[in-house]
Amino acid sequence: MSGNNNLFKSEISNKGNKNLQNNNQKQGTEPLSILNIFKKELPPLDFVFTGLKSGTIGFISSAGGTGKSMLALHLAFSLADATKTYNFRPIINDRHQRGIVCYLNLEDPREILENRIQKISRKIIIEFGEENGYKALQSIDKNLMVYGLYGKNFNLYKDAELQDKAYNILLKLGQKSRLIIVDTFRRLHGEDENNNAKMSEILKILEEICNKTGTTILLLHHQNKTAILEKSNGQTAMRGASALVDNAKLLINMSVLSKDEAKELEIQEEMRKNHVKVTFAKVNYSAIPNDIYLVKSLDGTLDVCNCGKNEGDDDEIY
Repeated sequence: MSGNNNLFKSEISNKGNKNLQNNNQKQGTEPLSILNIFKKELPPLDFVFTGLKSGTIGFISSAGGTGKSMLALHLAFSLADATKTYNFRPIINDRHQRGIVCYLNLEDPREILENRIQKISRKIIIEFGEENGYKALQSIDKNLMVYGLYGKNFNLYKDAELQDKAYNILLKLGQKSRLIIVDTFRRLHGEDENNNAKMSEILKILEEICNKTGTTILLLHHQNKTAILEKSNGQTAMRGASALVDNAKLLINMSVLSKDEAKELEIQEEMRKNHVKVTFAKVNYSAIPNDIYLVKSLDGTLDVCNCGKNEGDDDEIY
């Protein structure tokens, strides 16, 4: 009798397993096959730029006025240039695939945005000459979609509810974009940014957009007061709940050089505030690059400073 009971239980168990397997297959949650993966020839991971794997979410964080918006535009121009004339080295190099980039600016008036775009465009012409520079700008004009959303109340999540209009717009943009840049993250939602549960929920929504469309999302955000005062560039430097850093796959911090850093790099004090250090505080899927040093030109555009090692183009996978 006990044997029959065991057999009956075994049959129920097998039926349950089959149903579970069928459900898993329907939902796309079937377990991975270790042996199949072992035999498989896996392609190299695709990085949009140094440290930022495609299909994931990253942050650039800094105090206001440090230059994160200008850096994001430089990156956008470079990634949209299919001619690969303009490489914002060492963050972007020839290995990185070019494609359509969407830059959503929620923070600055249109005239400020146009001013920045014109300055970078003129910089490219000066640096590469009229013929090559203009070809690069033609490619960038085709592949870079800049949206000035200042004062448009573009909100993805507020009052604990997903806002369908913004979600559907991001979904549509993601279907044709290699990268979406949001400037700034704080203006993308109406929640308490120190609330871990709410911030986790918002990043889950953004991850869903990445997963459905294959796009990558780069969010610009501000640093907290303590990090600014103490010149901290670690993972706790970014403002808001710890869930933001925990769920992001990349965190880049930008900071004006301290007096000690400027002295070590032999930069004169009167030029110190024009120099910015870029620190890769968190990188999930590659080796952590060395710090990169940038210098602001008189027009606000950025150049890589020849101080320090500036070895940022390291996509060795961890």
